[in-house]
Amino acid sequence: MNSYTQLFLLIFSFFYGKFVYLGNRFNLFVIEKKNILIKSILSVLYVFNISLLYVVILYKINNGILNIYFIIAIILGYFINFVKKCK
Repeated sequence: MNSYTQLFLLIFSFFYGKFVYLGNRFNLFVIEKKNILIKSILSVLYVFNISLLYVVILYKINNGILNIYFIIAIILGYFINFVKKCK
């Protein structure tokens, strides 16, 4: 994997973390007034869909090579949105 692809995936992973945060907020909004069984099913489906989407995009870009710094970029993007919301 060349350096251009790594840089692109770092930036993509950062923004994907922001997307995960927004999707998480929307998921919590949707399941707010549901019963516990519906909440559990929708939460599992949400996590499955988000992770499957990331893996599919990763396979399209660089044949599915996952490095630890891509995961760190996702977490960083998520927590930057989280901190902005808390302020």
